[in-house]
Amino acid sequence: MRTFILCSLFLVGTVGASMAQKEEAATLWESLLNKQELAQYFSGIFEKMAFVIEETDERFTVGHHGDHFTLSKGIVENEVDYLVRLKMENVKNLIHHSADGEIDEGESFRIMAVLFTPLTEASLTNPTMTKPLMRKMAGIENHIHVNLISPDTQDTVSHTLIYLNKEWTVIPGRHGNAKRTFNLAPQDAVDYQRNVFIALKAHTMKAWKEFKKWYVKWRVNVSVTAAKE
Repeated sequence: MRTFILCSLFLVGTVGASMAQKEEAATLWESLLNKQELAQYFSGIFEKMAFVIEETDERFTVGHHGDHFTLSKGIVENEVDYLVRLKMENVKNLIHHSADGEIDEGESFRIMAVLFTPLTEASLTNPTMTKPLMRKMAGIENHIHVNLISPDTQDTVSHTLIYLNKEWTVIPGRHGNAKRTFNLAPQDAVDYQRNVFIALKAHTMKAWKEFKKWYVKWRVNVSVTAAKE
C-alpha cells in the first residue's frame, strides 16, 4: 500500500504489519466468546454490539447468545443494538479485566469504565431519546454530570450530557454547571443499561412509559440536583 526489490519488500512488510494490527481487536475478543460469567454479566444489555476501533478502523460485531458470544467481521448498522467507537487501549483493558470470567464489583467497575461513556452516547442517538416530549415526560434536565464510582471510591469515570438543538452531546469529563449530577456504583450503571435496552428494543409507547417510570424512581437514590449539591 505504500528502486524496485527493496521497495517491494518494504511494501509487503508494511501491509503485513498493518493487517495484523487491523485484526488485533477482534482476535483479542475471541478469547472471551465462551466466558459464561461474562455472558451472564451482559445479559439484557445488548444482543448485537458493533465495535469500530479508532486507530485502525477495524470493524466487527459481537453477538450475545445467552451463555456465549459470537464474533463476525464487519458491521450491518441496521442490525446492531449499539455501535460503539473505542480506542485499542479500551479493548485491551476490557479483555484484561474480563479474562478470568469472574465479575465482582471491582471488575464490573473496570468493564463499565470502558463502555460507560460509549454506551451512553450510543443509546442517546436513538430518536426517541432526543424528542423534547420524552425529556419533558421524564423531567430530564438539559445539562447533566454522570459519575461512575469504583467500589473503594478511589476512582471515578465521568461524562457530561448536554441537550441542545434537539440533540444530546456526550463529553468525557465534567464540564460546566450541571443541573443534575448522578453518582453511580457499577451495579447502578448496569441496571440503567438493562432498563434502557428494554425500551430501545421494544420501541413502543408502553415500553418508553415504563422506562420513564423506572427512571424517575431510580434517579432519586443515585442523583442530586444542583440546588441540593
